[in-house]
Amino acid sequence: MTVTLRPMSLGDKPALRTMFDAYLIELAAMVDPRRLQGDPAAYGYFDAYWQEAARRPFWILDDRARAGFLLINTHSPSGLGCDHAIAEFCIAPDRRRAGLGMAAAKAAFGLAAGWWELQVYRANPAGLAFWPRAIAQAKPGDWEILEQGDRVIHRFRCG
Repeated sequence: MTVTLRPMSLGDKPALRTMFDAYLIELAAMVDPRRLQGDPAAYGYFDAYWQEAARRPFWILDDRARAGFLLINTHSPSGLGCDHAIAEFCIAPDRRRAGLGMAAAKAAFGLAAGWWELQVYRANPAGLAFWPRAIAQAKPGDWEILEQGDRVIHRFRCG
């Protein structure tokens, strides 16, 4: 299995939208099951990933087939500032538990040096278990785990 990250083009937008909406609905079922935040597919920054240089969308490929996606930006969930943040990360449900996520996370953290951040909802037990293992494999420096309300924020340096 070879896992790579491929930057998305504007032509990839419709395919991502389909996968992205399913991901948002799955996430909302965990963190907002009563839909208090409204339509889970109403993601205000989707188009910005093709308009702003600080936002970068990637396909996660397994032997050249789409296995998921990764959205990177520079928004700091902690408010402390960061160079890179994993905003959204998804491995397709039928492709999970095969090591793709770990390989994709490792590839992501190898994209650029600097401060990285990501946040995980406490209502997402799989994410809470996954991210510490994924971050540890990158051998981060200055790793902090910040508890903020319904989320856990990981802040660390790579490279």
